Amino acid sequence: MRLAVMMFLQYFAMGAVLPILSLYLKDYLHFTGIQIGVVLGMSSLAALVSPVVGFFVADRLILAKHLLSLCHLIAAGLMVLLGRQTEFNHVAPIYLCYALAFGPTVPLTNAITFHHLGTGSRRFGNIRVFGTIGWVVVAWMFGFFWLRGGDPDTSSDMLPDALTLSAISSLVLAVYALTLPKRPVAPRSPTSLIPKESLRVFLRPQVLLLAAVSLMVGIVDRFYYFGAAPFLRHLAYDDASIMPLMSIGQIIEIAAMATLAVLLKKISLKTVMILGILAEIWRFGAFCLEGTTLIIISGIAAHGIAYAFFFTTVFMAVDDHCDPQSRTGLHQLFAIITFGLGSVSANLLAGTCFDYFVLNPTDGPSYPSFWAVPAGLSIIALITCGLAVKQNSPAITRPD
Repeated sequence: MRLAVMMFLQYFAMGAVLPILSLYLKDYLHFTGIQIGVVLGMSSLAALVSPVVGFFVADRLILAKHLLSLCHLIAAGLMVLLGRQTEFNHVAPIYLCYALAFGPTVPLTNAITFHHLGTGSRRFGNIRVFGTIGWVVVAWMFGFFWLRGGDPDTSSDMLPDALTLSAISSLVLAVYALTLPKRPVAPRSPTSLIPKESLRVFLRPQVLLLAAVSLMVGIVDRFYYFGAAPFLRHLAYDDASIMPLMSIGQIIEIAAMATLAVLLKKISLKTVMILGILAEIWRFGAFCLEGTTLIIISGIAAHGIAYAFFFTTVFMAVDDHCDPQSRTGLHQLFAIITFGLGSVSANLLAGTCFDYFVLNPTDGPSYPSFWAVPAGLSIIALITCGLAVKQNSPAITRPD
């Protein structure tokens, strides 16, 4: 149960800010598309760097749970500072520092969970679903009740409150992480600077291939968070409705997570990942149509299926190659590729596309053109996964 609370708080902190950050930068701070892309790209740049700290440090010099606590403590302070800034030249570097602190936390929570699940790693979805619940709770708490309780004409002025809420939840998790169970395997003093056991596993062809597909899917997933809130605003949804509407994806994700363990008993990890990528294609296809509310909602709902079926499953596929000594480092290294390189590429590409297709065209915003880019990348990821990923990745024998 303590692992479930950890996941809840982790994604509560993320869900308070990530869905509306681009809207906050656009409507509250009045940044341009490329400025928004640069700020969001700060988190991506940090994701290239900060997991390296976890790669070298976590469970080698310091327990993973202690590093998780420290990261959230620093992140909480920086998020409070960020909420007080209005100039691009101040927001960008502070957000970079925040992202550097927050960056290792997702792979750390994954690694801590897998450590305690041991050979029951297929139950990861049962723990991870509490993170999705945390995301949904904050979406409704802040989006529906807090923003809707204010003046609709000034709801944008209340967007900074999301940053405060995220800071509070990070502070709570910083304290709570210290109460987590002790790791079954104690940290070891490093015998060399580089965690060779993690790097050796990462260089296996199938792990590299999983990283490549995750890179592509990570790029298209960031397109969604970059453009979804402004897109819904463009379709005349008010600020108070945006977070609850986007939370439909997480509600569907909860249902998808609940079926994942049963589904994996009947079909392979590869097949589930393909279903997740197909959901990505449907999501962006629905957005390209700019159709009825039902079509838009179906695209948002597809996000939950895509995330549960692809990202949760790919973490399991990667963990199939781990032993206790390589696990934490490997999850951090995988995060560098997926959340680091993928996010840097995605935010800069999305910012450029947002300027070109939405903010600057002479004939008005063209969101279908914007969404066509991640749709095309999703198709490439589908073909790569279908042709190259093995049906059943060979798991190594693990002593845990």
